[in-house]
Amino acid sequence: MQTTHLRRLLGAEPTLRRPPSLTDATTHTTWSRQVRALVARLARIDHAPLDITAVDTTQEHGLRRERLTLNSPVRGAFQATLLAPTATTEASPGPAVLVFGGKNARLEHLTGERPPDFPDRNIAEHLARAGFVTLTFEHGIGGLDEERRAGREEGALLAHAFALTGRSLLGALVGDTLGALDVLTGHPLVDPGRVGLFGHSLGAAVALHTALLTPRPLPVCAASHLGSYPALYERLLTGYEGAALPGILEYADLGDLYAALAPAPLQLQYGTADSYLEPADARAAAGTVRRGYTAADADDQLDVHELPMGHGTHVQHAIDFFTRTLSGPAAPGDIPAQRIHFGVAERRAVLDRVDTALASGHLTQGPGLARFEELSRTWTGREGVAVASGAGALEIALRIVGVAGRTVLVPVNTFFATAAAAVRAGARVRFVDIELDGLGLDPDALRAALDRHPDTAAVLPVHIGGIVSPALDDVLALCERRGVAVVEDAAHALGSTLGGRYAGAFGRFGAFSFFPTKVAVSGEGGLVTCASAEDAEQVRRWRDHGKSAQGSTLHDRPGGNWRLSELHAAVGTVDLERFDDTLAARRDLAFGYDELLADVPGVRAHAVPAAAHSNYYKYLAYLDAPVDRALLKKRLRERHGVSLAGEVYDHLLCDQPYFAAGDDAEASARGAGAARASGATVAGPGSWVADSAAAAAGSGTVGSGAGTVGSAAEASGPGEASGAAVDGPFEQARWFARHHIALPLYPTLTRAEQFRVVEALRGELS
Repeated sequence: MQTTHLRRLLGAEPTLRRPPSLTDATTHTTWSRQVRALVARLARIDHAPLDITAVDTTQEHGLRRERLTLNSPVRGAFQATLLAPTATTEASPGPAVLVFGGKNARLEHLTGERPPDFPDRNIAEHLARAGFVTLTFEHGIGGLDEERRAGREEGALLAHAFALTGRSLLGALVGDTLGALDVLTGHPLVDPGRVGLFGHSLGAAVALHTALLTPRPLPVCAASHLGSYPALYERLLTGYEGAALPGILEYADLGDLYAALAPAPLQLQYGTADSYLEPADARAAAGTVRRGYTAADADDQLDVHELPMGHGTHVQHAIDFFTRTLSGPAAPGDIPAQRIHFGVAERRAVLDRVDTALASGHLTQGPGLARFEELSRTWTGREGVAVASGAGALEIALRIVGVAGRTVLVPVNTFFATAAAAVRAGARVRFVDIELDGLGLDPDALRAALDRHPDTAAVLPVHIGGIVSPALDDVLALCERRGVAVVEDAAHALGSTLGGRYAGAFGRFGAFSFFPTKVAVSGEGGLVTCASAEDAEQVRRWRDHGKSAQGSTLHDRPGGNWRLSELHAAVGTVDLERFDDTLAARRDLAFGYDELLADVPGVRAHAVPAAAHSNYYKYLAYLDAPVDRALLKKRLRERHGVSLAGEVYDHLLCDQPYFAAGDDAEASARGAGAARASGATVAGPGSWVADSAAAAAGSGTVGSGAGTVGSAAEASGPGEASGAAVDGPFEQARWFARHHIALPLYPTLTRAEQFRVVEALRGELS
């Protein structure tokens, strides 16, 4: 029978069930994030903002009562009631609780507008009289035509109908709740930092899943909703279809979901006389929750009450819980340096494309890759060939140029991969100083380097932080006159422009990265943009083991495995399809920082040159000497929960161990120690040469125009006098490496989080 089949399915161990090995806060946090992401995927929330279309306000018996009509573009109009103690005012907003009743609860019973059908049903009124603002709304279960329903349970019919669309009744309820939570936190009588969730029975399931999907931890009180899914839905047959997500037990049981709330405050109430629950089963689930809270070092945030009651609520326990947890503002969550976010719809799109690839058996260089290349052209203005990484993109371009045994000039301030790609292509790498306006190659330093190294095969300008420097025009002119190829390292700069022209469209080749830290991501991946169709065909051959043609078994060059898989293309295409919004959000946030930083002492924003339109891969700012950057970052993280993004870069390439070591044999022959001190040469693959216009010309100002940062003396800390050579060569790059910071910036960063970042800086730098 199918019941036997069902029993076997329910008896399988969930893959995300909280294992006993999760015994510390770090591992619990990682596991909790996995659970929350899973819930978001299964719930498929339609979180639409709600409009308040009608308000009817009365005051009686010490309470303010607002009868609201809320309008949702998803659900339509529905009713809600806000209760507030008359002592609560806009000048003194109070703590608030969003209240969800059980399946059969009626709005007027929950709020006390009509006598409750059970003594504890009017929980919203009880909480309001205890000093909390409450908001309660209709579940929307009730209203199907009775004759057509023919005695069938309405919730079951709704759940089945939602399932036809791949959605769930619980997901719909949580979507409504998230919208109502926005209404509550935005109400003038409510302190948005002191908001909790209460739910009874079905309402507790809604409160639980809502809390799992909110960005900051909220106190939750859940009454009469505890146990295991197998017991509730197979042994007891008391589980309600609208109280669980389809597919959830494949990953987690009910106790695991509550445990994933840690360290947020949580109260669980269940009755030993509850006919819907089994005390032993509820007790076991409570044990799972306790272990989770212990691992999260949050035992003091968990209340579990086993009570001699039926399927009800202990009102006083709920009041006491919210009195304790909402007595002060909630601790704000940490602001990470980087936050990669794919919404549920985007994640489903990725999964659908991965599934299509798996079903077809075409896992590399298929239609997904072609789509990825097509989408990227919108943001580069050129034909692009997708490859496995940004580093691979650089190496392929340099191999096509033919740099083996010749010199490649690289800015001294860039990521290691820029120079390493040239080394792998067989070149001698030599370093060049940067200019401080656009953070590109210094044209004077480049001119001197080209004079010293007439065998230069390629120059690699890098668009640091997403800024395409106006100095690139001079760099291109210098290289054109000398017949030197330009390969743009545009890893930071997808969508950035100079004079309306996209990064990656200036040189013979452009190389992009889609690593997870970049503005557009594919997991791992890169792109080579090409000035000619012939070069693009060359890239395709190099990326696929040097095959003379696609599908051929003949090879005419020593290519490599630089292919982009269809699985990575699935991620990349979804991210590129939203890139217009991504770029707009990053730029809007950057303008916000410009305004907020204007009056903060000790720090100032990098002024992006007027001709450049940055994608703000990094939002760069400068610290006034003598600020200890490492100490500042530590204090921001520990005192304010703010993590700064990584620098670009804090170590120059000439100081990296690989390049600092050089070729020992030739270094000995040429007197490497003296050579390095003066900016002279170490030859051979993997060697470096210090080329600095500033070193040759003597020290002067470190910049000019919009990006001017003053003289060496002004930029120096104690003991760094103007004209002193304590930094060695590359004064401009060294100044930049020592003085800049990068503020957190990503599309999901909120205005409130930006304000926190800037106020944290103000507090530490004042």
